[in-house]
Formats: sequence, C-alpha cells, structure tokens
Amino acid sequence: MPTFYAEDINIDVNEFLSSCNSGEIQELIEALIHDGHIEKPREKSNEKMSAGEQIFEHKLSKLHGMWNRLSKEDEETIVKIADKF
Repeated sequence: MPTFYAEDINIDVNEFLSSCNSGEIQELIEALIHDGHIEKPREKSNEKMSAGEQIFEHKLSKLHGMWNRLSKEDEETIVKIADKF
C-alpha cells in the first residue's frame, strides 16, 4: 500500500487512489465488498452471453441508479417483475 506520514493526515481520496497500484486497488475493492460498503459485481463476461442477453443486460444497466427518474407506474412495474424472482 502507499506510504503516508503523520503530517499527510489530510489525504485526498484521489491522491490516495493514484498512489495505489492495480493490485492494491483490487485489495481495496475486496475490503469494501467484505465490509458491506459495496456489492460484489456480477462476474459474467459478454463473451459467454448471447446477443439477446447482452442487449437485455445493457438495458438493465441503463436503469441502474435511475429509480428517481422513473414514473411511479414504471417503478411499480419493475418492482412487480423483480418480486417474481
């Protein structure tokens, strides 16, 4: 991990991340997942998906984080679909 000294206590997140190599960033991601701060990403590569599944996954990803921009009816429809599973 990067080395910081006591006088550097006010460390900017971007400064910290830019000091990390890719292995350290992966370690940080794993720690955030382990501690419940973020969810583990789905590990399905596009190579293993059919064209139809890739399109569907792309459409789903466009919805992610957009709940506040959906109409109440659209939100209810999505919730109903999700509740089936």
